[in-house]
Amino acid sequence: MFFRNKIYLFLTGFLVMLLFGSCRKFLEQEPTNRLSIDDIFKDFEGARTTLVGLYGNLKDINYYERTLFLYPDLTGGNIKYSRDNPLVLVNSYNFANTNQISFNEMTSFYRIGYNNIYRANNVLANINRAVNASTLQKNRMLADAYTFRALAHFDLVRVFAQPYNFSPNGDHPGIVIRTQNTLGTEPLEPAAIVGKVYSQILADLDSALILYPNSIPIYVGGTDKTWLSADAAKAIKLRVLLYMENWQGVIDIANQLITNNYPLMNTAGYINSWRRSATNSMDNETIFMLFARIDQNQSSYGDNFNPGNTIFGYMAASNDLLNIFSPNDVRGPGSMFVSQVVSNKNYLFTRKYQGGNDSANNQKLIRISEIILCRAEAYAEMENLTAAQTDLNRIRLRANPTSAPLALTNKQQVLDSIFVERRRELCFEGHTLFDITRKKRNLTRLDCLGSNCSINYPDPRFAVPIPNQR
Repeated sequence: MFFRNKIYLFLTGFLVMLLFGSCRKFLEQEPTNRLSIDDIFKDFEGARTTLVGLYGNLKDINYYERTLFLYPDLTGGNIKYSRDNPLVLVNSYNFANTNQISFNEMTSFYRIGYNNIYRANNVLANINRAVNASTLQKNRMLADAYTFRALAHFDLVRVFAQPYNFSPNGDHPGIVIRTQNTLGTEPLEPAAIVGKVYSQILADLDSALILYPNSIPIYVGGTDKTWLSADAAKAIKLRVLLYMENWQGVIDIANQLITNNYPLMNTAGYINSWRRSATNSMDNETIFMLFARIDQNQSSYGDNFNPGNTIFGYMAASNDLLNIFSPNDVRGPGSMFVSQVVSNKNYLFTRKYQGGNDSANNQKLIRISEIILCRAEAYAEMENLTAAQTDLNRIRLRANPTSAPLALTNKQQVLDSIFVERRRELCFEGHTLFDITRKKRNLTRLDCLGSNCSINYPDPRFAVPIPNQR
């Protein structure tokens, strides 16, 4: 894709200002130069370039490529360090982040999350300036912008606030809702309650879902699954409804997604789907993913788990996680982990993101197996234990065809089985701590060398303090 120099320089300059400005509150951005806004959104290519920048931010190490995906697994007990230093997210691992920027490892994620919201707001406010863009093209850009804004708010509220069900209707402190960009001279509004944040997220996703059917593809390169879509927006909405415990809403959306468009692969297909060579023909289960970087001078999420990478590859699997796999489970140590000796100790590292020898496999953000397990949980919560176990057994038996189907009659036992199955199926995909807190469970980390290895729910440490903005 052709990027004009002035657009590139504007976007790069803005990001630098956002991430490294030390004096200005980083949510109170001065409006960008009026001529720059006019120039960027005067045509289709300029507007699309802004959206491509939003996708680029998802691949940033402070977003999905490291921080946000590692955080729930590291704190939730799936990961342990295989060396002493230097390490990332140690404060998070120890639940020791503070509101001081220098002691809060999630500050850069906070900033880049609001950077995506800022850019999405620019698209929503200025897309009609693109005079040579068709209505169908504009609808696609608007739909993506609404989805990006919803996704950023959802990711931020999951990290910096207690879960939705912490209080009735989410009536506890959340994050700042930003639906329009404001002048730097205006006071920074207070954080909204979590319930209002979730309402805004759902409103944005509903707006996107109205627009997607009346739009056309606008991007070049990648695959359909590397760009947002109606199905991706539905899957994100399903996650939001799951956190809100809207069980019927979860079932309704899951029924739309669990179709022949995303068939559950067989056992061998599951293993092969995590290889880099499986980018096209063996990604049937993926609804939305980040396309792997092929330039080896660039980082990849797999670098964190590749023991051959001496800079990043030290995120090993904890014994807490490894011990929940049965011997014949293809997701367990025998198939989906690689053994490596580090400092005379043996560790196991996940193969999920290691393709070839370069750890540049695609990063799957949403897979159909997650959707099936979400529906299983919703069925169980609504007392339909038969339907819940039908979904649960689909995932269990795909991973271990020799296991016997579950036929439990106790609701809590079914929910417990689904909880453990989510940990097996979705490990290293950014869910575990969030599953622990939204299900109001205690955190217990036995294979843990830090502080605060076990925390009983509820606890204020389950929400990262919002970074001090001054």
